[in-house]
Amino acid sequence: MTDPGLVPPNWGFYMGDETKRRRYCKMCNVWKPDRTHHCSICNRCILNMDHHCPWINNCVGFYNRKFFIQLLLYVYACLLVIVCTTIPELVERIMRLTRSGEFDAKDFAFTCGIVMAFVLSGLLVCTLTNFIKFHMKLVLENYTTIENLEREEGAKSKFDIGRRRNWEQVFGSNVWLWWCPMHMQSSRPDGDGVRWRVHYTRVIDEDEELPADEEGAAQKWLPASGRSNR
Repeated sequence: MTDPGLVPPNWGFYMGDETKRRRYCKMCNVWKPDRTHHCSICNRCILNMDHHCPWINNCVGFYNRKFFIQLLLYVYACLLVIVCTTIPELVERIMRLTRSGEFDAKDFAFTCGIVMAFVLSGLLVCTLTNFIKFHMKLVLENYTTIENLEREEGAKSKFDIGRRRNWEQVFGSNVWLWWCPMHMQSSRPDGDGVRWRVHYTRVIDEDEELPADEEGAAQKWLPASGRSNR
């Protein structure tokens, strides 16, 4: 199992000239980078934590989110193969049972097994369709499941740097290796899970106020730009 990503040792003790507030985890005794959260089940902080998945008994984070998406896609593809290949076999067996005057218990039991496989596969396909669409949308918009729960309706992620680059932060920059379920030098996620590129638009917290000189400059700039556009 691939480790989802841990906070590097001693990270955050030397912040340089950065003045933004840092979050501190009292459980792990580490400073938490952006998009890092503490998992109560794994009992550690996870880089770019998406969620804790009980099916893989691990957190989905920066270094294994690609594999989680691949798992969903490969399972979905297998289920589609089962559904598509079962339909003609199922139709043939039902027609044979209805036309035949004799009752074959073995053939009937095998047909019931095929029906169950078809129904279960169909239900899983319907369930996974929306689940995969949800996670693909999160990747393209550069959101995690946790961030999606906290965001306001219609809000854009400040980490959204374009769909292609958002995708590369999960799947890597090499298109030919997006399908490969392993990390190589050219297939690793772009970045380090600690420092994140942000959208050029300045994001202002609700409790943050612009200084008077910046506010005045902004008010002066808007009419000027409006006249220049005319």
